[in-house]
Amino acid sequence: MSASINGKPLTGRHVALMLAAFFGLMFAVNGAFVYFALGSFSGLSENDAYKRGLSYNEEIDHRARQLARGWQPALSFEQTAAAEGTIALSILDPDGRNIEDLDVVATIRRPVIDGTDQSVPLIYNEENYTAGITLMGSGQWDVSILAHGGGYEEPYRLDKRIWVK
Repeated sequence: MSASINGKPLTGRHVALMLAAFFGLMFAVNGAFVYFALGSFSGLSENDAYKRGLSYNEEIDHRARQLARGWQPALSFEQTAAAEGTIALSILDPDGRNIEDLDVVATIRRPVIDGTDQSVPLIYNEENYTAGITLMGSGQWDVSILAHGGGYEEPYRLDKRIWVK
């Protein structure tokens, strides 16, 4: 059985050229994908993820020590303008009373964009610790609170994600 294209016979040479063209096109397209993938986001969101992974047991121990304090934290964010708002932190002791003698600092950063970090001290106002913040745009923001004092050497840490519309 023989095949022909427009009256011309289909030979092994034609089939080999078609296969070479097909796979050449596939290699060119995949090469373009690899080029653009390597030039975009690396997927690395932590500078030293390996060492942080090794210290995971220390994180678990730190969390257990925090829970042993019996503190009851509540963090809220109230948006007041396009990229502005107020962070309010309430920390209660095991008896339900406000803890007033803390030095509290909030670090606010974007989860995937470097260079937008900002630290803001929170001031106690007879009810809770507050600070007004101005962010560099809408979207997700991670808030990490460190509260020093309260009779403990180790700071109390609270992490929360907020959304700014």
